[in-house]
Amino acid sequence: MNLKAEDQRTAPRICVQFRAMVSGSAQPEGIGIILDLSRSGCRLESPLLMLPGLSLELRIAVPGLEWALTIDGADVQWANEEIAGLAFVRIREAEQQRLDDVMTTRLARKFEDGGEEHSEVVPFEFQGLEPVLSKNPELAISKGLAWFAQDRAEFWFRGGSLLSRAFPTCTPEFAAALGELVKAGGDTEADFSLAILQNYLGPTSTHGVLKEIVSRFPHDASKMDGVRISINSTGVVSGEFGLAEAWRVKKESLTRWLTDERQAVTAFAEQHMAELDRMIVAERRRVEAERERRERSRHEEESGHDHGYRPKPF
Repeated sequence: MNLKAEDQRTAPRICVQFRAMVSGSAQPEGIGIILDLSRSGCRLESPLLMLPGLSLELRIAVPGLEWALTIDGADVQWANEEIAGLAFVRIREAEQQRLDDVMTTRLARKFEDGGEEHSEVVPFEFQGLEPVLSKNPELAISKGLAWFAQDRAEFWFRGGSLLSRAFPTCTPEFAAALGELVKAGGDTEADFSLAILQNYLGPTSTHGVLKEIVSRFPHDASKMDGVRISINSTGVVSGEFGLAEAWRVKKESLTRWLTDERQAVTAFAEQHMAELDRMIVAERRRVEAERERRERSRHEEESGHDHGYRPKPF
């Protein structure tokens, strides 16, 4: 552990136990626990192999937030067995605002009562149910919906955690059952389905559920944001233009939505495809500017090393 780097950290931080989905390690996606949090980084405990230099994506379940807090890029600064220090290097403006709100609320609460919050990660009464639920999507959804209705804020820690282990991928059967739930249900069923889809990295198998939500709630801004987040989720990308390429693939997958008979679905697809186009252009410009900056810096270092400073002649 780089204790010097730890000592130099000046940003306020809060001690927490937030469950998180972690992507981008040397192993497949897994679960971790955020042990402390600041607006610029966190400390993460996870059995995943985490090496300095790796860039991770985090989806953090914060009690009180309807949707997971998403950190698009968190670089591993140091690692000590199953504990790693992360620096947030890529986070969307809206997510930064949500993180700032969490920090403000938690710091105020800490100063008021001097206490620290701890959340149970896997409730004892749920342990051992995964094999049973994994064989019966309808039963799993029925149980999950009941847990969600009881306590939305804690759902990710409790029922959501269980269902994500029972269905580590969104199978066609599971997606079909969720789609039927949305078609026959109301706001709660749609919100529950979106909460479940946060467990997955935007596979096309979820699109049937998302289209049902769009067709039924086209004017619900919160639900439409949830649909966009689900579609845009990319997981691990590689290469300088990896994120832009991943978004290009997302855009291409939405072309199938354009043949849907429901006007709300096609309108959403057209709008989001245009938004993805803008995101792709902005990401490519960011990468090119970063590449130019690195190249300029390299030339300056080589020039300084080989020749030193030479004043221009008059």
